[in-house]
Amino acid sequence: MESYYFILGLSILIIFSYFFDIISKKIKIPSVLLLMGTGILIKNIFEQYEIHLPELREVVNVLGLVGLLLIVLEAALELKITREKRVLITKAFLTALLILLGTSFSIAYLIYSMGLTHDFYMAYINALPLSVVSSAIVIPSVHFLDEEKKEFLIYESTFSDILGIIAFDIVLMMPGSNGNILGKVGGNIILTVIASFLIGYFLIFLFQNIKTKIKFFLFLSILTSLFIAGKILHLSSLILILIFGLMLENFDVFFRGKLQKIYKKEIIENVKEQFKLITFEMAFLIRTFFFILFGMTINIEGIFYENVYIIGGFILLLTFLVRYFNLRIFFRDKSPFPEVLMAPRGLITILLYYKIPEEYKIPYFSQEVITFVILGSALFMVFGLLFSKKTTKEEFELYENFDHAHHEDNSLWEELYENHEK
Repeated sequence: MESYYFILGLSILIIFSYFFDIISKKIKIPSVLLLMGTGILIKNIFEQYEIHLPELREVVNVLGLVGLLLIVLEAALELKITREKRVLITKAFLTALLILLGTSFSIAYLIYSMGLTHDFYMAYINALPLSVVSSAIVIPSVHFLDEEKKEFLIYESTFSDILGIIAFDIVLMMPGSNGNILGKVGGNIILTVIASFLIGYFLIFLFQNIKTKIKFFLFLSILTSLFIAGKILHLSSLILILIFGLMLENFDVFFRGKLQKIYKKEIIENVKEQFKLITFEMAFLIRTFFFILFGMTINIEGIFYENVYIIGGFILLLTFLVRYFNLRIFFRDKSPFPEVLMAPRGLITILLYYKIPEEYKIPYFSQEVITFVILGSALFMVFGLLFSKKTTKEEFELYENFDHAHHEDNSLWEELYENHEK
């Protein structure tokens, strides 16, 4: 009988998550906040009825790794590479890199100067997880912004995830690198990029030639295996997922000349749409359970400890100051709003925090500080969304039902966004 209740509970949570997605688009509150709130509520109910909760940290970690893969793949499958977008992509990459470096060093200096640790290396390794913008929160939340802002934020958050993980791996390698860190990291990235393109061409070739009905979960399993193998070998395997998704979505860019005879665009386009659908559905499912379970690990009382909101408040202040000054560099002729507030911390922050070796963890820099920053940054994002320019209700519904995947010309939406401000 208990198994029936368990399955019923999972089904109800998925239904709630679906409605949270709809509600979040109407009220401009990221659905992950609603999911975390659900997790906190479930935890309180369990405690009230004295139901013992198992250790959830490892489950959250596993879900986070799978979710990371799917979310980056989901983002890559939504990004079109064109000549017109080269400047946008370059700006997004440089912005993500400079903000990551500026924020991480600023937070590390804060930790060091507050006397939480006298080892700057320890301060930096604890600061880095808090410097990564969460694509898991940004991507589902920005679809009603104008096309340029939306694409910039999707690219920037995706690059931030990738660069944050690479930077974290670099920092972990430093103690045993014997001064050859740049050589090791540079070789690692070059090897990963070359391998990613070769694997991408091979997988897409298989993709178009497998005739059986069972193929999509096979490919997701292959990608997951390659992703985990790369992590074990200390390769930047998230690059593999990004490149595969970009190659699949941007056929005309990566398959030219003789390759067009080997790869059949019609077949790949047909199968790609189904692959995207399954990827998006699975990303939604993993994201649902990840943030609910994370909410169940949150100690609400701990967030209101004096040292937690003092440290967390300064971290948020530094986060948005660094972000503002960097955005002003790249967008001198445009307002940096609401992009300056679109810096939520989430899935990657949690995963990287869990990966910090025990000997490098700072006693007073607890999970409560991480949670405070995640919730605080998400609330700032809500303010940014609430006061950003928007379409009318009728235009938004029309936008939701428009098949963007099969229409290159989005000038209609650009005109709507230009002529309708809050």
